[in-house]
Amino acid sequence: MAFRGLTKKGADYLATRLANELAVEFLKVEIGDGAVVSGQNPKNQTSLISYKKDVRILKKEQENNAINLTIQITNDDITQGFYLKEIGIYVNDSTSNGCLYWYCNEDNAQYIPAKTDSVIAFEIDIRMEVTNSDATIINWSGKNTWINKDYLEENYTQNGGYKGTTQEVDDRVVSALGKEDGKFPLTEAIKGNVYYFPGNKKFYICKEAQNRRVSVPDGNFEELSIWENRKRLENLFTKFGNFTTDNAKISGNISLVFKNSNSDVLNQKFSVTENGLYFISATQRVTNTADNSESVKILKNSELLTRHDFNIPTVNSRRETNVTLSTIVYLTTSDIVLITRSNCDYVCRQRDLLIFRIL
Repeated sequence: MAFRGLTKKGADYLATRLANELAVEFLKVEIGDGAVVSGQNPKNQTSLISYKKDVRILKKEQENNAINLTIQITNDDITQGFYLKEIGIYVNDSTSNGCLYWYCNEDNAQYIPAKTDSVIAFEIDIRMEVTNSDATIINWSGKNTWINKDYLEENYTQNGGYKGTTQEVDDRVVSALGKEDGKFPLTEAIKGNVYYFPGNKKFYICKEAQNRRVSVPDGNFEELSIWENRKRLENLFTKFGNFTTDNAKISGNISLVFKNSNSDVLNQKFSVTENGLYFISATQRVTNTADNSESVKILKNSELLTRHDFNIPTVNSRRETNVTLSTIVYLTTSDIVLITRSNCDYVCRQRDLLIFRIL
């Protein structure tokens, strides 16, 4: 049963506001997927049958006692798709949650997909009766609304002091990005090119070339702000390298300080040439002739940072093990880091050290 109009409580609210010459105060808009059952009068609804989310009011246009509200539907927070059957507009009254003023329940509902399936954004215009006083929207700032070209042209480029067009705004955005190579849907995509998706007003960089039709950004595209931020994060990490027990000095700005004796395979020392926060990963690959209880430690200036205790198991008639320790620590150029084992009566076949400076 389709219904679109004022609820009974909404009509009572309007009558009270008219009698007192007060404006209608809109509070919020909700959408849902509930269906009206047989024998149920939608006019008696005081809330949605099956609430899904609040939606944003994009703008309002009022003439005398009629108002047109434009609401914006997006799926940027939808994890499970649903059919949009219900729209409820609430006004500010004496109750904490407001009064359901206007209600719509449609039989022919539009499907709202999950954000992981596709990105959508569209507007719905709703016309209803109000008082002659200019209606207000409580706590409305327009924050997080997606503004389309028509709205931008009407409300900002022409009425906000800027006399240009939205095309000039587009050109400035593209100039700031460096380039725009096309818009979705695409018939092909070139790796490294930037493409605009009108569905969510965002730019995407192509990570892998595509010789096919692409309607919406998928895993082969990365949203440009994410890509830029990831690049910045990657630049925070500097890989300095690794070394083994041949004591070959690694490249980079790490100064390795070894024991004087080349036969000493228990300990490895190093220091850094720049202060900073470091990630350290040390790996021991050893064999042993005895069933010893072992421990591997990472120390900073004799202060224990982390340790691992173990027994070497028998593998192919020999006792072998592979132990990796890791830690994050702030180091200065005067600090000495020591990686050490408690016992070793045979040989360390290989030990690797991997160091990243995080900040």
